[in-house]
Amino acid sequence: MYTEAARLRRLGWLRSRTRSALSSLQHTRLDAGRLTGNIEGFVGTVEIPVGVAGPLLFRGTHVQGEVYAPLATTEGALVSSATRGALAVTMAGGVSTHAVSQAMTRAPVFAFARLADACRFASAVSRYLGELRTAVREVSGHAVLDSIEPVVLGRTVHLRFRYTTGDAAGQNMTTACTWHACQWLLRQPRLFAGGALESFIIEGNSSGDKKASALALAEGRGTRVAADCVLPAGVIERVLRTTPDELVRGYQHLAAGAVHSAMLGSNANSANIVAAIFAATGQDIACVHESGSGHFLLERTPDGVHASMTLPGLALGTVGGGTHLPTQHELLELMGCTGPGSAVRLAEIIAGFALALDLSTVSAAVSGDFASAHERLGRNRLPQQSGSGQYAAPS
Repeated sequence: MYTEAARLRRLGWLRSRTRSALSSLQHTRLDAGRLTGNIEGFVGTVEIPVGVAGPLLFRGTHVQGEVYAPLATTEGALVSSATRGALAVTMAGGVSTHAVSQAMTRAPVFAFARLADACRFASAVSRYLGELRTAVREVSGHAVLDSIEPVVLGRTVHLRFRYTTGDAAGQNMTTACTWHACQWLLRQPRLFAGGALESFIIEGNSSGDKKASALALAEGRGTRVAADCVLPAGVIERVLRTTPDELVRGYQHLAAGAVHSAMLGSNANSANIVAAIFAATGQDIACVHESGSGHFLLERTPDGVHASMTLPGLALGTVGGGTHLPTQHELLELMGCTGPGSAVRLAEIIAGFALALDLSTVSAAVSGDFASAHERLGRNRLPQQSGSGQYAAPS
């Protein structure tokens, strides 16, 4: 039941079973009645501190002007570092951003008795794309089935459905659409001559849902977005406290380590921005795993550096999920990310701030400021010992 009375009864039961006080869960600002579809067994809420980073000047396809980003985090120095990077990029003329594409995938599995049966199904199923699109439209007016790709693995076929989902992230939407499309397939006897199909499941793990995978990194799952800027030497020296040569040299060490460790993507800490903005705006936080894999590039120019960040698969939306909750919705409004077409704007904002943070982080590492900044601002200090950073966000 989604009522305050039911929540309190549930909380009382939990206290009696565990002998835990749970006093911090007694009160909540959320209306239990608005949480249908978001949670089960609702007993309370957890608060995460929210800091504001920026402003960062955007010159993007879907976002222009200065933007402040809400970062929900408990990691000291994160907001200050993102703000320092934003200051450097803004002083250099801003960041260019472009949402390249958007897609959401599902990959059900059809298991057959023999390899020959699997291959026969794989060669025939693509002929039914039109009928599958019709089945999808009967379930959702927002999801559009772009393509299907059969992948034969032994005597099984992983059938990759690829959708566009508008302003929704689309994980649940595409699950429902794929289920109904597959039910239509299962009713087509020509695809399963001789009763060769042994089993069917809705997801076989090759979609990359909530996992970092090379396939998702290459093809994109979510919104693929890129950001770049050019930083002159003067800004690098004044704000980032290093030189173009040292910054590029530090980046080269970072890239070499990424190759050696077979990292998916190569970046300093783009996942920090993805996680902080996801938590602040009601995204599926479990998707940070796949969404945070980014490609950070630095190149020397005659007067500074060219920097870019590509995030191949931001699984995000501005409708659905937790985006309707009061605080999360207000923080989306803060960034102008409500209304039609706002999901690509949010993706560009995340890419811009991820680029700014990586620039600041690598600069701090090569200048020797990384450890000292965490000493001043990080969690390894008691609150009374913490200071404020030079580029802290405005209070």
